Amino acid sequence: MTKTSKMKPIKDFGYIKNLLLTSVMGGMIGLLGYVFNIIVARYTTNEIFSIFSAGMAVVYLLQIPATSIQAMITKRIGENRKYDLNKFKWNSLWVFSLIGAVVSLIFFFCKYPLSQIASIPQELFIYLAVILLISFISPVSKGILLGTEKIVTVNFLMLGEATLKLILGIVAIKMGGSLPLLMLSNALPALLTTLLVIPLTKLNGEKVEKKITVNYKELVLTIISFLLLSAPYTLDLILVNTQFRAEYSAVSLLGKLVYFSAITIAAVMFARLANQTDTRAEKKTLLISLAGTLGIGIAVTLGLYLFKDFIISITIGNQYLSIAPYIALFGLCMTGYAIAFMLANYFISISSFKYIFILVFMTGLQVYLFMTYNDTLMQVLNNQIIVYSLLTVLTLIYLFLTFKKRKHGEEENNTKE
Repeated sequence: MTKTSKMKPIKDFGYIKNLLLTSVMGGMIGLLGYVFNIIVARYTTNEIFSIFSAGMAVVYLLQIPATSIQAMITKRIGENRKYDLNKFKWNSLWVFSLIGAVVSLIFFFCKYPLSQIASIPQELFIYLAVILLISFISPVSKGILLGTEKIVTVNFLMLGEATLKLILGIVAIKMGGSLPLLMLSNALPALLTTLLVIPLTKLNGEKVEKKITVNYKELVLTIISFLLLSAPYTLDLILVNTQFRAEYSAVSLLGKLVYFSAITIAAVMFARLANQTDTRAEKKTLLISLAGTLGIGIAVTLGLYLFKDFIISITIGNQYLSIAPYIALFGLCMTGYAIAFMLANYFISISSFKYIFILVFMTGLQVYLFMTYNDTLMQVLNNQIIVYSLLTVLTLIYLFLTFKKRKHGEEENNTKE
């Protein structure tokens, strides 16, 4: 057995260990985040919970730059890990802070039309603008840590952020359901950890012969990808009929428990892919990750199905027991959506952005469905089931075509050699 063949199982074991650790820690982080949403649902009025749900949909959209910037920083660090990247670290921080400030100001000055669309009071937009600014700053630190595959550190940082978020949520409830603090609690902990991590992280290595910068074309395409990818679980809360938004938000909240549990390992997968150049190794990493996502999604959905009445009672309250029959089916749809999210991360890691056309089509379809069928809770649930199911199928078809194209490219390269 050669040295190379001995090393592969060790690397795979290390990756699987990181996946397991992230699954456990991600479960704890998800639980804390879920408790945060539960206390808002249980201990605030329907009006506050309704505005908060719409606000959180906007917050999810505002934090898309964070996901995209983190992915791009991870990718650049992974590709150039052997070099001295300290200058790249500080340049990235200043550049994204400046971009975030400009974008946040534009967002704030557009508050009137946006408030009409999302049914959110205009006075909350100053806090949403702050969240948008932080979403450009905070991902730099996590991108650096993931690019160097410091998975344990990232997990503990995120656990600390989730704990602080819950504490801020409890304080907000004690203050009578302060919407500004409830919303800011989704961003302030990440800013604090960034201010801690950036100065303490050293990226020493070989001298860089050429300047390493972020590929802004890929960054824009990544932002567009994540923006469209987040539409299925954000646009619904904005477009849903306000007469039963609270009830639908309750169903959505339990469905997101499946989704966020299943995608906890996405960042670990992306970090591994960023450090790989071999196509077969990438495929193996992807398949291991998808197996983990599918297993987690089905397990959580099964738990929701078996104990649906009990879970609804102790979480969002007995007033929402009428949604119990829809929980399991919605959970399965969210499992499919989680798989689509994992595969989208894979497409981004290999710079395959034609997937955006599928996402544009799905966003258009979702808007059409909500504009046409939005009179009852069941209609809205059917809309989401159609969107999640079709997105999963189209994503799997695109994956098959991507594998086929890359295999053909490899065969051509081998022929030339």
